[in-house]
Amino acid sequence: MDKIFSDSIIKSYFSLICEYPSSIMVFSEHDKCEQIGYIIEGKLELIHYTLEGEERVLATLSSGDLFGDFLINSKHPYYPGHLMTKETSRICYLEKANLNKLLVKNKKFRNYYLSQLSEKALNLNLHNKILMQPSLEEKIFMWLNHNVYEKENKIVKIKTKEALANYLNVTRPSLSRKLKELKSRGLIEYGKNFIKIL
Repeated sequence: MDKIFSDSIIKSYFSLICEYPSSIMVFSEHDKCEQIGYIIEGKLELIHYTLEGEERVLATLSSGDLFGDFLINSKHPYYPGHLMTKETSRICYLEKANLNKLLVKNKKFRNYYLSQLSEKALNLNLHNKILMQPSLEEKIFMWLNHNVYEKENKIVKIKTKEALANYLNVTRPSLSRKLKELKSRGLIEYGKNFIKIL
């Protein structure tokens, strides 16, 4: 059973479960965040479109994740992108007043909530460090080295090259060219769903 809803006391503070089909916009960019969401089942992406119309995935969320937790107590509590379902998803919501009550009264929820915030902050910090690297090669190797260290495995799995290109804020063709170059130099090996440091 999932982390929050195994506790009936915590569950009682949340709204009824809302079910969304795939490809539905749950919130639009610039919508005000007035409650946090908890994903019981499914997958969502936070998407921003550049002025040129290019899609950028800011975050991918799945079962057990919260969203809106960074925004709810912010001085600027507005979504930075469109929150879209990628598959049928079941979500429930926690109003700000109930959030504050749970944080004070329930240690289990407080620990879970703070853990989520900490993980997101660390991931955001890592992402910013990677994007600050002056070249695509340095971005790739910082990302690879972090994953190798964390997973203790020189083979790093990737969902798709398009997803990795989006994460590194480069085009798919630019990433493909760089990976081919690094392979030709004997620095990496790669396939459809992995990259290996040699």
